[in-house]
Amino acid sequence: MSVDRLKKLTKNLKILFVEDSLSARKITQRILSQYFDYIDIAEDGDIALKKYHDFYITNEAFYDIVFTDLEMPNMDGRELSKLIINFNDSQEIVVLSGVKDFKVIVDLINVGVKKFISKPVNVEELQNIISEVMANIRQRQLKEESQREVMEYNELLKQREEENKAILESKVKELEEFSHALDVSAIVQKTDPQGYITYVNNRFCEVCGYGADELIGQNNRILKGDNRSSSFFKKLWNTINAKKMYQTLFENKHKDGSLYYIETTINPILDVHGEVLEFIAVSHDMTQLIRSNEAVRIAQKSKEDFFENVSHEMKTPLNAILGFSTLLEKRVKEDAKSLMMAQKIFQTGNDLNNLVSSITDMRKIQERTLTLNHLPFKPSENFEECLAVYKEKAQEKSLEFSAALDPSLPKELHGDIKRIIEVFAIVLDNAIKFTNTGGKVAVNISYDTFDKLLLCAVRDTGIGIAKEDQEKIFSIGQLDSSANRAYEGIGVGLNIASNLVKIMKGNLRLKSILSRGSLFTIELPLSS
Repeated sequence: MSVDRLKKLTKNLKILFVEDSLSARKITQRILSQYFDYIDIAEDGDIALKKYHDFYITNEAFYDIVFTDLEMPNMDGRELSKLIINFNDSQEIVVLSGVKDFKVIVDLINVGVKKFISKPVNVEELQNIISEVMANIRQRQLKEESQREVMEYNELLKQREEENKAILESKVKELEEFSHALDVSAIVQKTDPQGYITYVNNRFCEVCGYGADELIGQNNRILKGDNRSSSFFKKLWNTINAKKMYQTLFENKHKDGSLYYIETTINPILDVHGEVLEFIAVSHDMTQLIRSNEAVRIAQKSKEDFFENVSHEMKTPLNAILGFSTLLEKRVKEDAKSLMMAQKIFQTGNDLNNLVSSITDMRKIQERTLTLNHLPFKPSENFEECLAVYKEKAQEKSLEFSAALDPSLPKELHGDIKRIIEVFAIVLDNAIKFTNTGGKVAVNISYDTFDKLLLCAVRDTGIGIAKEDQEKIFSIGQLDSSANRAYEGIGVGLNIASNLVKIMKGNLRLKSILSRGSLFTIELPLSS
C-alpha cells in the first residue's frame, strides 16, 4: 500500500501513544503524526490506563490503536496491555521495545498483543505494521457491520411482529380504560347532529339531576340556563358543524331549577366518509370553584373596603395629633422635657401616618389603581429639601451623612415628584435605619442626558444583606423575625419603592455585602 493511500486511511483514526522517555517520545510522535491527526500522549502505564478509561467514558468508543513502550516505571507495557485487553479484548495494541527476550514476546502474544516494533523505530517497519493493523481494523469493521445489519434486521422483524400484536391487544384495552376513566372522572354526553341526546353517563345524571331515561331523545335545550344569547349558540353550532373542537363554560339548569356550571369540550365524531356522525361533549363540574371564587371576591372586596374605611378614619385623628403636637412644641419650647415629649408625640404620629399611607399605597399597587401625575418640577429644590430632612435624621443617630447633587441637573424635569421623593425617602430611611451609630450614608444624584435618566445612588456602611437574601428584601416583610425586634418597621417600604419604580418604568438595583454595607441605585426615565 502506498504511503499516500495509507495516510488517507489513517487520518481519522484516534490513537494512544505511551512512552516514558522524552527524547524517544518526541521522535516517535513526530513519525506517528505523519499518519494520525489525533494522538493522545501518556508518560507511563498508570497515566495511559486512566486516559484509556476517560476516553471511553467521554466518547463511548475505544482508541483505534494503542502504541506502547515496554519498559516503563510504575506500570510497564506488558501490564498495561493485559489490563487494556481485559477491558476490550479486540483492542489493537502495538508494542515498541528494544528487548529481545523471547519469553516476554511469548507472554505478550498470550495476552493478545500481535504487533511489535523494534526500537529505535524504523519508518518502513512502522508503515508495514500500520498497514497490517489497518487491514485488521477494516476486516473487523466489515464483520461487525455485517453482523449488526443481520441483527438489526432480525430485531426489526421481531419488533414489528411484537408491535402489531401489542397494538391489537392494547386497542381494546385502551378503549375500555378510556371509557371507564371518562365515566369515573368526567361528565360525558353524546348528541346527534341535530342536538338530540343519544348518551349520558352516570356523572352527567348526578350533576344535572335527571335520569338517563329522562334525557335520551330530548333536545339539549332541556338543560339550557338563561345566561347565553342566541348568537353564542349560533357560533357554537357553526364551529362544531365545521368539524372543529369547541370549548366553553356552560351555565346549565338543574332539574330542581338551580344553576350549575360545567367546563365543556365538544368534539365532532366523523364517519368513514368524513361526515359528522355525532358530537361528544366531555365536561368537568366547576360549580364549587365558581361559587368559591365569588365568595373570595366578595371577601376581598369587604377587606378592601375595611382597609379603606380604617385608613380614612385614622387620617382624621392623626392630622389632629400632628397639628396639635406642632402647636404644643411652640408653646413648651422653653421646657426641655415637655418639648421632647411633644416632639415624640409628633414623631410617633408621623410614623403612624406614614404607615397608613404605605398600606394605602400597597392596596393601590395590588389593585393596579395607582396613577402618576406627570408634572414639571425643579429637581434641585425638591431634592435639597428631602436631603435636608434625612441629613438631620442621620445626625440624630450620629451618622456621617454626605449628599452630592450634580450641578448639571436640568432646571426642570417632568414626572410625579411626590412618588419620586417617596422612593428616595424609603431608600434613605432604610439606609439610616440599618446603619449603626458612627457609620456613613452617602447620596449622589445626577442626570444622564443621553439616556434621559435621573440617577440616585445611596451607599451605606450598615449591616448589609446576605447574597441569598437580596431578592427577598423587596418582598413584603422583614428577612427574619430578628429584624423586627432589632429595627422598627413592618417591612413594606422597599416593596412599595420597588413597585413604584416599576410603575415609573425605572430600575431599583441593590449591591450588598453582609456586615459591610449596601448600595441602592435608582434609575428613573424622566424627560427634561
